[in-house]
Amino acid sequence: MDLKTKVLLLDEDALTLELYSRELKGDYQVFTSMSVQETRELLSRQKPDVLILEPAVNAGEGWRLFGEVRTAPNPPAVIMCSVEDDRKAGMGQGALAFLVKPVLPTTLHALLDQIVAKRQCQST
Repeated sequence: MDLKTKVLLLDEDALTLELYSRELKGDYQVFTSMSVQETRELLSRQKPDVLILEPAVNAGEGWRLFGEVRTAPNPPAVIMCSVEDDRKAGMGQGALAFLVKPVLPTTLHALLDQIVAKRQCQST
């Protein structure tokens, strides 16, 4: 049985999803989605440990999804957005981190490593 941490990436850009997926798949079980609806289905089916989302997807529907998941104990939400002004809104709503695009895949990987390590420490 694969015990890798499950990460769900939501972004409308297929190349971005491929780039981040390729970087993370060695250490994480990665799922990708290009729509809020598909992400909701994956959240329910796969129960990812971490959700990384672009809140502007589907004409801003990503913000609504973030609002839905932020109140649940899992998954924590990391907002990744191309609009720096959204940083305050995201952090104010409980995001664990906010990365302003473009984000290097290695930067995303390092952030995920930190989040996972912190969660593991808190659960022990």
